[in-house]
Amino acid sequence: MSQTNPFPYYVGVNSLEEIANKDSRCVVMNILGGESKGVTPISHEFSGGNVVAGVQYGRSGEKMETKIGDIPVFGSIKEIVDDGIDFDTGVIYLPPAAVGAAAAELISQNPKLKKIVVLTEKVSVKDSQFIRAIAQQHKIDVFGGNCLGIGNSWDQVRVGGALGGSAPGESLVKGSVAVFSNSGNFSTTIPEYLKTAGFGTSTVLSSGKDLYIHFAFAEFLYCAENDPRTKAIFCYIEPGGYYEKQALDWIQEGAIKLTKPIVCCVTGRWKANLSRAVGHAGAIAGGGDDALAKEKWFDSYFGVEMFNPDSPKVSKKGVRIESIQDAPTAMAAIYKEIGQESDFAPKGDLSLKPWFVKDQRTAFPEKLQMTAVEAMEPYNDTIKRLGNQVGAQLTRENMRNKSGASMMNPVTQVTEVHGIPVLDLVVKPFALSNFFALTKVIPDTKVLPLANALMNYFTAIGTQYMDVAARARANGTLPNGYLGAAVTVSGNKKLYTDMKEMTDKMIDLFYVDIHADSSVNYDLIEEKLSQKGIMPEGETTAKEEDIADFFSDLLAREGLETIFTEYAQRYARANSNVNKLNLLLASMVLSVSWKPLVDRQIPRETALEIGTYLACNGIIVGCCAPQYEINDFYKEMSELSDLSILNTDFATTVFTMLFNREPATREQFAINGLLNLLNSNGPGTISAKGAKESVSGGNFIATCYSGWMNNTGRDHGGNGFEAIKFLKDSFGDFDPYQETDSAAKDAKLKELAKAAAEKYLETKTTAKREGILNYFKVPCVNHPVFKGKPVNYDPREVFMDKLFKERDEINFFQEFYHHLVQAMFDVGATKNVFCVNIDGVIATISLDLLWDDVNSGKIDSKAMQDIAFIMFLLGRMVGCSAEIADHKSRGQAMDCRTPASQVEWVG
Repeated sequence: MSQTNPFPYYVGVNSLEEIANKDSRCVVMNILGGESKGVTPISHEFSGGNVVAGVQYGRSGEKMETKIGDIPVFGSIKEIVDDGIDFDTGVIYLPPAAVGAAAAELISQNPKLKKIVVLTEKVSVKDSQFIRAIAQQHKIDVFGGNCLGIGNSWDQVRVGGALGGSAPGESLVKGSVAVFSNSGNFSTTIPEYLKTAGFGTSTVLSSGKDLYIHFAFAEFLYCAENDPRTKAIFCYIEPGGYYEKQALDWIQEGAIKLTKPIVCCVTGRWKANLSRAVGHAGAIAGGGDDALAKEKWFDSYFGVEMFNPDSPKVSKKGVRIESIQDAPTAMAAIYKEIGQESDFAPKGDLSLKPWFVKDQRTAFPEKLQMTAVEAMEPYNDTIKRLGNQVGAQLTRENMRNKSGASMMNPVTQVTEVHGIPVLDLVVKPFALSNFFALTKVIPDTKVLPLANALMNYFTAIGTQYMDVAARARANGTLPNGYLGAAVTVSGNKKLYTDMKEMTDKMIDLFYVDIHADSSVNYDLIEEKLSQKGIMPEGETTAKEEDIADFFSDLLAREGLETIFTEYAQRYARANSNVNKLNLLLASMVLSVSWKPLVDRQIPRETALEIGTYLACNGIIVGCCAPQYEINDFYKEMSELSDLSILNTDFATTVFTMLFNREPATREQFAINGLLNLLNSNGPGTISAKGAKESVSGGNFIATCYSGWMNNTGRDHGGNGFEAIKFLKDSFGDFDPYQETDSAAKDAKLKELAKAAAEKYLETKTTAKREGILNYFKVPCVNHPVFKGKPVNYDPREVFMDKLFKERDEINFFQEFYHHLVQAMFDVGATKNVFCVNIDGVIATISLDLLWDDVNSGKIDSKAMQDIAFIMFLLGRMVGCSAEIADHKSRGQAMDCRTPASQVEWVG
């Protein structure tokens, strides 16, 4: 027999089934707001259409679309009532400050209102008191605040909130356990746990955990006792408040009748030493209402200790569990104690069922090892589709002052590209560095012959833009300007679009079947060849046929065939309307980048465009020759009359283009090292910023190359000439390569260094005496970081010096600098011994390469200046290709703008 309302205040519902059921008619306040927009349609559809209208201030006449029909939207509650729409429940999704006014509007405008559900968290105590007062006065039940909703599993109804998530029917399974939870998330989790022991639910109530809980534990127990569907109660209790003690006291005093058992989980011991709210507004510790206190309240009521799954002991009143993982076992013990059967056969279990397992190659003990299982529907299909997505999935963000490509290591002060210090790159072949900048992995040296040939081919076809570069140079344009003009003119030409589309097609054709294994599979190739005409159309010239044959022979000779290169060649034979060479180029570039792509080290977008980046690099190298009119190597490269030229080491190609002669072994090593050393100086340099800003503007890759070139000039890149000129002037007529006596040579270098130091001291002294601030300073010495010690060293310069000496290739200009910094201290020009910085290495290597040609008159002062600048550009083009690719795959449109708040006007 049901008990009558025992409370000294108004409680309108007498049974849980009355709170939310198939007769409930709801109006949602702020229905088109961010949270409601995703939740309300699901509740409405699950419940068979229980939301009759919504309020969105200022947007009357709109509607919320759902699968079972539109929900009309009004500008106020009065409009809804005036329209003749009846409802008994108001659901409030408004911000805390607006909840009180919304409750007052509901109550004042709708005399038929019976319930208010407050989803909002952290409603102020003052507003909660106001809501409580007017609701009691008008005999209206309030649920919340911070309520995640109410679910009726028998009627398949959900009112307010996201209880049960996007598939509430999975959690709200018909049964005999009533669930009361301070936590919104656990109001969904607990029913899922109970199902594993065969228990469904009657009503699930997310009580919320604001300081004010309007429909609290006592009211819930009273309604559960009167609910014929409910045999037992589960409650999840958090610290804060005396609601539970009040309810248990009233039961023991006989004010509330309760014959049904409770399984209780009290959480929050970790909050015992806190003095402020953590998580929910009411979850405050430090008083007599903390977790330990609440555990004692329930243990005293139950008359038994906390539940032990290994030795289950319960009372007819219930039991307290330590963790919700014990909920199924404890509930089963309770039902056995009261002589009741579970609701249905157990569904599932609580064993860990990981959808993904990554042990990081760690040998875990057997009991800790996990095996991935197939996810439930519809997640299994989603995971399968995600698993077939190739490449890294990077989050888009503002990349204005960020880089995922390069950084300056704060400890070593050495620039790193993709985590590798540029000093480690010095000895790597320059052709492989061009790939590394884009793939983030240095390719295996076995692909070096292919990398050299590809870079040389792109250089050969890049020479076609020499007319643009030559015209700009004739007009006095600096190297960055005329090389930037050449690459920009290439725009987004057919070669680029072909390689991108062809790469895209081959990834789609093969990834799902081969994943990381790109070895030749003729059966699979034949299967894919049945798809004809899928590649972009184009014609193959006789010259391109020859070049394609050259690459085919190279692949066979070096054992570098892959499923992509074999497919490309066979597709071209079966489809005459495709550019055979472009397809083979795309397949070779994809072959080199395949492993980083499938290992998700680079995004698919980058992989599709690697060919474009390499071709742009080829244009810059192809148009860099200062004496191209009389450079036989340039002529042979541009004509490709002898394809064996494509086998040239790519650093040697650069040297021969610049100096119009073949390098000696020492020079070949030096220019390869210099180009790699210049790869990057970090993301903050203006060359890198120029590249990133161009990406931000939405330009083609070729234009982005021009962006970083336009951000170099006499002061960044071209200033290397100053150090070279200083060295040349300091050495005068002395030629260190002609002096064979090592001791005499070292003595002469010391003599020259002392003379340069004394000249600098005189200049410095005169300047200070006369108040001249902008006087000549010795370039390439001192450093903002490596300074302050009696003797200072730049570790990068030390590394390079050691590297050359290990090869018995002493750079005499670098040795001069070592003597110079000591001499500057000895003559009193400096207070300590400065370091020779990394710019000194660049200048000394550059002069070492230029020395013979400058002394012989083959290269004049202007040409020397241009070549020094070009070598900087050729190294930096590799680092900037990395910055462009990184920004394209991570950044957002226009993300390099400076916010107006950071801009200053100077009058």
